Amino acid sequence: MSSNKPTIPDLPLQFCGKWNQKSYRVLRELGRGANGAVYLAAQGGVRRAVKVGAEGMDLLMEVNVLKSVQQGRDARVAPLVSDVDDLVINGKTFTFYAMEYLEGEQLDRYVKRMGTDWVPILMIQLLARLEILHRHGWVFGDLKPENVMVTHADKQVRLIDFGGVTKMGNAVRQFTEEYDRAAWQAGDRRADIAYDLFSLAVMAVRLSADPEMWKSRRQEPRQTSLLCDIIRNSDSLYPYRVSLVKALHGKYASAGEMRSEMLAIVRERTIGHRGKQASDSAGKLVGGLFVASLLLLAGTLYYAWMM
Repeated sequence: MSSNKPTIPDLPLQFCGKWNQKSYRVLRELGRGANGAVYLAAQGGVRRAVKVGAEGMDLLMEVNVLKSVQQGRDARVAPLVSDVDDLVINGKTFTFYAMEYLEGEQLDRYVKRMGTDWVPILMIQLLARLEILHRHGWVFGDLKPENVMVTHADKQVRLIDFGGVTKMGNAVRQFTEEYDRAAWQAGDRRADIAYDLFSLAVMAVRLSADPEMWKSRRQEPRQTSLLCDIIRNSDSLYPYRVSLVKALHGKYASAGEMRSEMLAIVRERTIGHRGKQASDSAGKLVGGLFVASLLLLAGTLYYAWMM
């Protein structure tokens, strides 16, 4: 989505916060969005992600959202904020904030490396994160694989880039057409729970679909029937077809409701696999993916049950 906002400044290689006096050494730029640029920086011997923007109020709103969901068990939703300050670049003052640097892999790259069987499990984790965000009165808005990280340490998904986060009931601040409900002729751009769940369902389809097929089908008019066709023909998504189609049609009242239904399907499939292993010596062929999936699922279930 295009933006008419002022130019986002480049951070100097060394800088110090105006008020808190914390010193930073910039290592490299990590990426740019509609309202800010994010850099990897060192501060006091610790690596931080530092975001600077042209609009201080936008960044302060992001900080407020991040701080509201970083208490106790909610802390796994997003990176933890460590500093909020101003800096002066060429005589002009800009706001920045520093946060935890997440060692991990972008969601689509992780799925490409590990396989599409992981998609439903990762979506269940993501639903737990969205449930917390929604509980605090916010909608993520620009939900897409580029804004989700799978951490190396514990294989947990974390939301990143909160520039599109919007107060429930307002117009969505930022979106990407490929995951946008209005672009698929399935609703408006009002920030509500169903908006995020629609984007999550599209993301699950996108991650599970053959890349060339998805690219070719994108030339067709965007309609939810296209997404439903892909779900029915996907081995990894078919067991979750009811949940995904309900999300595409706005039939869930909460992310927790969708998560619970998908978790129930995972439990049934896990029990089925175990039963097959017990009765069939060929069960050894289930292999590492199923075992690894159970380990990841254990983390998913733990955080789901703790909420």
